[in-house]
Amino acid sequence: MRTRYWVAGLLAAAMFAVVQAQPGMFGFGGGGGPNFLVINKAIQEELKMTEEQIAKINEWSKDFFQTAAEIRKDHGIEFKFGKGGGGFGFGKLSEEDRAKLEKATAAINKEAYKQLGDILNKDQINRLKQIERQLLGVNAFTNPEIVEALKLTDSQKATVKGVISDFQAERRELMADLGFGKGGGGFGKGKFDPEAFKDMQKRLQETQTKVNKAEEEAINKILDVLDDNQKRTWKELVGAPFDRTRLMPTFGGFGKGKFKKKD
Repeated sequence: MRTRYWVAGLLAAAMFAVVQAQPGMFGFGGGGGPNFLVINKAIQEELKMTEEQIAKINEWSKDFFQTAAEIRKDHGIEFKFGKGGGGFGFGKLSEEDRAKLEKATAAINKEAYKQLGDILNKDQINRLKQIERQLLGVNAFTNPEIVEALKLTDSQKATVKGVISDFQAERRELMADLGFGKGGGGFGKGKFDPEAFKDMQKRLQETQTKVNKAEEEAINKILDVLDDNQKRTWKELVGAPFDRTRLMPTFGGFGKGKFKKKD
């Protein structure tokens, strides 16, 4: 039962990453919330978790996927796949569905931090929140809590909207340049092609690097219109820079490591 919710949780995280167009979109590093971040080895190392904490986190995460699924259901969200499945799939979301997903995710994150407070100390929670804000990328400047903390003016909000719109347009162009072949990048109807997959993986990483650079430039444009007090608040909110490439997944040998053929 917990495995089923765990898989559903991964799908939900992938969906939210696409919806929010967050960095780490080719993996589960960006987006997905604190419940996904804490099970990542790089985050565990960054937070200097003890072996006891890691053991508790790994066990807690399995149960929390069910909690997250129940919260999404309470918000009218149920993922359905397959032909004629309808519901929340991986296609384009309506504004109503997008709003539901964002509210559900906010509720999930709030509950996750509440429960994580029984496992992690205050400094670890604070750093986890800083990293999560960093992973929001340019969308951090539309996050209600961050907008309130920065006290953005109407003029600044207008600038943020324009910068994000330009970045999204550039991101779409970069994504279009990927041009996956008819073979499905190694996952066509025939046998799995390790070389084709390796090429696809390389192009994904190259595109991700370009997207990250474009987003960094967009963030700098927004920071340029903040006053000194707002810039200080921003630094406190995000803390020391975290290398988000450390969050690239390694599911089944498909991450940074080489593909391993099963016997």
